[in-house]
Amino acid sequence: MVYHLLLLEEGDFSFEPDELELRLPDLKDLGWVVSKGLSPEYLLMEGARTYDETHKFEEVLKEELSEEETGPEWFECSQPEFPREISSLRGLTQELRLPETPSEISLLILRFASDIFQRAVLFIMNDEILTGFGQFGLDLEQADERVREIALPIEDSPYFSRIVNDGRPFKGELEKEPLTELFIGEIGGNWPVEVVFYPIIAENRVVALLYCDNQPPGEPIGETPGLEIFVNQAGLALEKAILKQKLAERGE
Repeated sequence: MVYHLLLLEEGDFSFEPDELELRLPDLKDLGWVVSKGLSPEYLLMEGARTYDETHKFEEVLKEELSEEETGPEWFECSQPEFPREISSLRGLTQELRLPETPSEISLLILRFASDIFQRAVLFIMNDEILTGFGQFGLDLEQADERVREIALPIEDSPYFSRIVNDGRPFKGELEKEPLTELFIGEIGGNWPVEVVFYPIIAENRVVALLYCDNQPPGEPIGETPGLEIFVNQAGLALEKAILKQKLAERGE
């Protein structure tokens, strides 16, 4: 259903509770989704991912038809292979021009990362405190609410301070210290073998931090040039969104 809604090129839509009284005795706990809460951010991100995968499948079919018409030798020479994330970069970068709020930009970042990693947490930097904003892949009940309750003061962590102050993507071991142990305790799972952090910079400072890993099953993390480029572009988009908010507050 969400996939078809995303195909709309104009108009808007909203969800409203169904007041019909369902009577299906063979189904148990009909309202479990509503009782646990349905994250609209997660719903849209998953719907968008389905749309992306369908769109990519259509492109593959077109390429196969092109190969049949022109011959395999020409096709192999003229069509270089790119990692999956690079193929997603162009479409999502175009979508990055449309959002007008930091929240929309943050969802696009998580959407891109969800094609590469098993799970991720996006933090917002407020007064030297990393505050949870969004996530995907966490095996927790009410994961979005749990993440928003996370607050990590980086002054208490040499590890987090080093990553934020450096301002560049970091891939490697998650060092054990009180704050990192608190963080992993909050998001659950075993201690990750390898992690990646992507600082998001706007107005010459780190305004957000994206954490990613492959837990479970702990698969190694490869190079992610597409996501690094996208995070840089997202920082520029955030600058525009922040400036627009400031101008709106001034009434300009």
